[in-house]
Amino acid sequence: MAGLFDMLKQDHQEVTDMLEQAIESKDPSQFPKVKKMLDVHMEGEEKFFYPILRNKDKEGMLEAYEEHKVGKKLISEICDTKSGNETCIPKIKVLKDVLDHHIEEEESEIFDEAREVLSDQQEQKIVQQIEELKSQKM
Repeated sequence: MAGLFDMLKQDHQEVTDMLEQAIESKDPSQFPKVKKMLDVHMEGEEKFFYPILRNKDKEGMLEAYEEHKVGKKLISEICDTKSGNETCIPKIKVLKDVLDHHIEEEESEIFDEAREVLSDQQEQKIVQQIEELKSQKM
């Protein structure tokens, strides 16, 4: 079974690659797949990962939730935009910028804090919970 941090990093990389591809090709047609991945990824973090860290870094967790909210708002706007609309790709670029910032903080700060707090057993439980969520929703 993959470790929690490797699994989350893999998700981050996959979404980043898909967004870069949409931006480079100026083709937002893959965005529904990106949306689904992001929805499930963020739900998994919010339900199973962030709550455990709330006592360790309440302000950091509140910021992470707020960044997710901003991301979800952008995702919603992108989904409401017709794919041929001239604002679609710029919105995807902004979403990528927001996600790049969030991912950098998560992988460099939140993951380090989590390693101090989570036992191996807790980490594996979160992995299982996120994998179950993915299998239900993907």
